[in-house]
Amino acid sequence: MSAVTLALLLCLVPGQESVAKPVLAPDAHLTTPVAGLERTRAEATIVDVAGQPFSRARRVVIRDRSNETNVTQLALLNSQPIAEGDTMLASFYLRGIAADGQRPGQVEFLFEKATDPWTKSVTRGIGVGRQWRRAFVAFRSAQSYRPGEAMASLRLAFGPQTIDIADAKITNYGKSRTLEQLVAFATSQSPIGTVPVAFNLKDTRQTMMGFGGNFCQPRYGATEPMDAVGEYVLKNLNVVHARIGLPLNAWNPEPGVYRDAAQANASLKALQILARRKLPLVASVWEAPQWMLPGRPEQMGRTLAPERYKDCIEAVAQYLVTARDKYGAHVDYFSFNEPDYGVNFKFTSAQMAEFIRQAGPRFAALGLKTKILVGDTANGSNFVGYAKPLLEDGSLAPYLGPIAFHSWDALSASESSYRGIAELGRKHRKAVWCLEAGHDAQLWQAKDPWRTWENALRNAMAYERTIRLTESSLMDYWTYQDNYPLVDKNGSKPYPIFTVMKQMEGVFTPGSRVALAKTSRPELQAIATVGKRNGFAALLINPEGPGKALLSGLPRNARVVVIRSDAEGQGRRSVATVNRQGRLEVALPMRSVVTVTAAR
Repeated sequence: MSAVTLALLLCLVPGQESVAKPVLAPDAHLTTPVAGLERTRAEATIVDVAGQPFSRARRVVIRDRSNETNVTQLALLNSQPIAEGDTMLASFYLRGIAADGQRPGQVEFLFEKATDPWTKSVTRGIGVGRQWRRAFVAFRSAQSYRPGEAMASLRLAFGPQTIDIADAKITNYGKSRTLEQLVAFATSQSPIGTVPVAFNLKDTRQTMMGFGGNFCQPRYGATEPMDAVGEYVLKNLNVVHARIGLPLNAWNPEPGVYRDAAQANASLKALQILARRKLPLVASVWEAPQWMLPGRPEQMGRTLAPERYKDCIEAVAQYLVTARDKYGAHVDYFSFNEPDYGVNFKFTSAQMAEFIRQAGPRFAALGLKTKILVGDTANGSNFVGYAKPLLEDGSLAPYLGPIAFHSWDALSASESSYRGIAELGRKHRKAVWCLEAGHDAQLWQAKDPWRTWENALRNAMAYERTIRLTESSLMDYWTYQDNYPLVDKNGSKPYPIFTVMKQMEGVFTPGSRVALAKTSRPELQAIATVGKRNGFAALLINPEGPGKALLSGLPRNARVVVIRSDAEGQGRRSVATVNRQGRLEVALPMRSVVTVTAAR
């Protein structure tokens, strides 16, 4: 479908004004105050603009850094009612630059419920440069809203920068247009063009351990260790690591009682299956029995009473001993899932330090070599603040394993917060692991999103950004079972995300070293690896319209395999040759994931 055809498709037909309606009040971006200016010592003004389809813009100057990107934001309430499932198209002009005058500015667009639980319909990070750029974001409303119940948020707290915002609009097409039509139109309006991409394969970063996954269905009530999705993944992907859920509520239902049955038995058998594949293992706790952790089942934010630390430690220790002695599975590392947010145990850094101080010696006394992960936090933005006190406490050092976090905020977090993870890892000589790799922790609320190309594309974007900024050497996908699945529940039909994961496995092979790239367009994500087995490989992710990449710095005269995946199809292969100058031109389809690997 051509851009012209799409444009005509989206135009209002006279007499059918009900097809498309504005969602925001006119000039809402100029009349709505910017919230949280004091949090980043920011200033908001209205500036005159010449030579554009608009004459005024909102300018916001951010002066201080923050780990929370929403502390300074422009939140525009809906002025018209919206029905669940309505397809909408946001458009706005942006211009900006970081305070150093070199890096592009950054904005994050969200459409969400205006009150708790802040249900999100879309989250989209947008890079902006010195020149005006019109950005389009297509999405479907997650629920119905009366006027004032939803908001379009432009988050701005991405470090010191100046951002100009103009002509902000959202058009509601109801059910008259499909989301696919709006996405195609939005992307067609921003072709990426020709982008030089320069690699320096001699300047490398972390050594990749590879890709692993979570096998946590027993934590959700399953009494079988492995479902069809998990079996398919183990057979068809190169799984190098596994994280399982330790169902403490089923294992330790009463004080001093440990039951190898039901969900606990399923998790232990899962460990056995994975141990036989010689995979390094992590066991993480979500839920606890109510006698240990009072409250509603699955209630977030509950704090373990200090007098119960010993009971909890013993329950975990006996599980680890049973896994080792009865099932032949040595669990290398233990963690509480997302203790910073409290899913479901909540620990402050000081409380976690005291728990580790007691648990470490008890594990050792039982002959367990299990270390405790540092963090395993809900996202990367607040990881450094949570983990730093643990790493700086010398009494904990003998009991600590790698530092670990989850990448649910990978597409929205500031670069500085993610780079801080890498800096902390280097300072304390700790491997960096992402143990829940994904792009949207609320994606399960959407209607069957797993089979969509959008899910595959955004997952690839999250992986690349996480690996590049945090220097993570391990990415554990959430999950390699029927929860955020890669294939259908019968394990017979792979979704687009499976092919993309397979593509990326071919780039981030175990033992390969990451090499960064320089590109003139921040929208184009590019990264490479160098390894003894695969020579070199590169990953290119284009979330915009069609274009091409001019790669340089590659091995001269090398034969390469190029694999392209997009909404039209996945895994299309072709063979090319790098020229004598180490250059290669690669076509970038619209909204695509492209890998380049040395031919064997």
